[in-house]
Amino acid sequence: MKIALISVAPPYRGGISKHTTILAQKLSIDHSIDIINYKRQYPQFLFPGKTQYLENISNYNSKFRIIDTLNPISWYKTASLIICKNYDLVIFRFWNPFFSPALGVIAKIIIKKSCTTKLISLCDNIMPHEKIPLSNYFIKFLFNKLDGHIVQSSQTEKELKHIVNYPIYKKSFHPIYNTFKEKINKKEARAKLKVESENIILYFGIIRDYKGLDVLIKSLALLKHKNNYNLIIAGECYGNITKYQTLISSLGLENSITWFNRYIPDDQVNIYFSASDVVVLPYKSASQSGIAQIAYNYDIPIIVSDLEGLSEIVENGKSGFIFQSENHIDLAKILDDNLGTSNFDNMRNFISKYKKMFSWDKFVENIEMLYKEL
Repeated sequence: MKIALISVAPPYRGGISKHTTILAQKLSIDHSIDIINYKRQYPQFLFPGKTQYLENISNYNSKFRIIDTLNPISWYKTASLIICKNYDLVIFRFWNPFFSPALGVIAKIIIKKSCTTKLISLCDNIMPHEKIPLSNYFIKFLFNKLDGHIVQSSQTEKELKHIVNYPIYKKSFHPIYNTFKEKINKKEARAKLKVESENIILYFGIIRDYKGLDVLIKSLALLKHKNNYNLIIAGECYGNITKYQTLISSLGLENSITWFNRYIPDDQVNIYFSASDVVVLPYKSASQSGIAQIAYNYDIPIIVSDLEGLSEIVENGKSGFIFQSENHIDLAKILDDNLGTSNFDNMRNFISKYKKMFSWDKFVENIEMLYKEL
């Protein structure tokens, strides 16, 4: 098959960019694939972080980095390129309605001029976590033009059925992120981070309101009777950092939390996970999470809120625990019952086998099967 994958990719940073890079490598084993990347994702004033780019962006030369979400001329150029190269399949990676106008126009042109090319979405999520005006209209503008869909969770599956009547799709869980550096000795990792507590909880990734860091912080206030534990927050805050700092101070948790308020580059990810006993995903809204799959890669148990997109990848009591979303008391009880025991370590053997169900081979196979059904 000759495939075009329209997606953010390096030099842009983040989980979707990384997922795209790995997926393209896996697809290239049996297929010809080109990544159609963005020349501009968002105007800088709409981007809440410090930068959209990886360090040393000159090292990442995208062959087809052409889509500018704010320049319709680039949309027509992209469609023309795809038509000229006569792809069998075009995959539209989707995670935010902001991209719908550009992707919808590209899809419309391809349909008119290359009727044999099949068009599918690859959905990280469909409905946005934060309210965006006219979201449904823009999402339908794109999705009603596509032949099929890949969704990565039951939550996204429900969102797809809300947007498209009788969609043709495959559900394929987010695969394991297994391209980071190897795990290192726990004591060595903690020394590198200058954290000496015996019990380490990790919150990893960007911080946005819907990701529920405040819930996790509140839960720690109920663990003051526990000695020698530390929460590592490893991620850049997209939003008002003061509210978290004020919460930490008001609860007297300054000595129990170590915050690395920055984007963590790939070559340092293994340090944070190697140092940790458990990873907490206290999300208030979620379709799925790549952070869970990084934790599983390192055989680390996860504690997740009971949102369907998260809880469905946890064997409760075996690969992690599930708590009631936004209930810091429930989360605190799980931490209280397990920190300082052998429970988290005992889960690692189960995870080492359980994670095999989240394979890249299966993900690629689902894309191939969907194409054959269209």
